[in-house]
Amino acid sequence: MHSRFLFPFRRILAIGLIVGMAMATGCATTTTSNTARTGTEQLLISSAIDRALSNVNFSDFAGQRVYVDEKYLDTVDKAYLVGSLRHRILEGGGSIAAAADKADLVLEVRSGGVGTDNQQSFVGIPAIGIPGLPIELPEVKFVSRNTQMGTAKLGLVCYDATSGKALGGGGSATALTHNNDTYVMGVGPFRTGSVLEQRERAIGFNGVGGSIMSNPMTVARQRPVTMIDHVEGDYDAVPQIATVPTEVLK
Repeated sequence: MHSRFLFPFRRILAIGLIVGMAMATGCATTTTSNTARTGTEQLLISSAIDRALSNVNFSDFAGQRVYVDEKYLDTVDKAYLVGSLRHRILEGGGSIAAAADKADLVLEVRSGGVGTDNQQSFVGIPAIGIPGLPIELPEVKFVSRNTQMGTAKLGLVCYDATSGKALGGGGSATALTHNNDTYVMGVGPFRTGSVLEQRERAIGFNGVGGSIMSNPMTVARQRPVTMIDHVEGDYDAVPQIATVPTEVLK
């Protein structure tokens, strides 16, 4: 009698275990975080700064000690802007002075606008409210584009460190950058613009963060940054074999 009731119990237990294993699922959670400012925003601004500075003739500072005066500069990414100015002065043949009284020239820089803007547009049917009913038909986007633009307007003036007299008219340089994300019937983004061009040239780029049409097998290559230029002949690239004295050979 006992064994007769035990058999159905084991069968029910086995079926329950099988069903439980079939329905069981596993999951894992990964915690991620993002910076307060996106990489896209920072690239748009830094690229706009680079483009603006490329419209300034820094070769005028060749052979001069230049002090960069930043007291009138109040903007985002100030450190990058000032560092880029110093770099351009050095590339132009000038040198950096630690203080105005140790300089031949003072370069005063100011910001007329450094930042980003967003613009959204689409082709489709806008949201439509139904009169007399508290409902609204949702918008339908056939093609949409999200554009983020970077702007940098920099003002520059140079004057003599001793007399304080301007050495030229100075002026301003303005540059724009942009990043476009286009969606077709909800498929995308098809990305174009300044940011994509930079990311495709970046070391390690594999399509992530680029356009949906990017080739994920492409890995970008870039020339290494040269910190010190070696003059030809200032060192021997090929190891030299010492000459054995003749008296040793005897």
